[in-house]
Amino acid sequence: MQPRTLQRAASGLVVLAVILGSFAARVVTSAASELEAADALRARGELPAAVVHYRRAARWYAPASPYHVRALQRLGELGAAAEQDGELELALSAYRGIRAAILSTRSFYTPERARLQAANRRIADLMAAEPPPEMDAGKSRAALAAEHLKLLEADPGPSLLWTLVLLLGFGAWVGGALAFSLRAIDENDRLVRPQAMRWGALVALGLGLFVAGLLMA
Repeated sequence: MQPRTLQRAASGLVVLAVILGSFAARVVTSAASELEAADALRARGELPAAVVHYRRAARWYAPASPYHVRALQRLGELGAAAEQDGELELALSAYRGIRAAILSTRSFYTPERARLQAANRRIADLMAAEPPPEMDAGKSRAALAAEHLKLLEADPGPSLLWTLVLLLGFGAWVGGALAFSLRAIDENDRLVRPQAMRWGALVALGLGLFVAGLLMA
């Protein structure tokens, strides 16, 4: 491979790294900001509002980031404290925040699965403690809790088809961008129109498939 081609390949990788780094930085800083806001609200005793911001912080998930984990921990603490104080609506809101945040960040795997399972159990138990509808009259609390838990755990997960579309789109997007940098610009740094149109179309198609996969998976 010629030095100029190697230089272009390296430049393409640098651009990709910058883009991915920018996404990761946005996720981490947003999670930290929401966590800080939630802690301030909690300190002032504004617990329902704190739950909202903890849930938002937990949804800003990035591998190895500590902030979403801390947000989930805070939601668990709020839920347990609310249960002890008899504030069942607040407890349910906190546990549902854990569930919603974790499920919104799943992909091929579900992060913090143990926390999700614990939250599901608490939600099921608290819902079973509420006055049942007429059709469930006569059922024991344990039976109602088991039914609620079964429904909560019946999670179909992301669509495999749309997940594959997402991955295909990402590969086309990145591969097209790299090919564009290598083949659509000649040795004199001039645009090679046929190659630019071909690889630019692949980038656009890949990006479209990637976004569609994200929305539908």
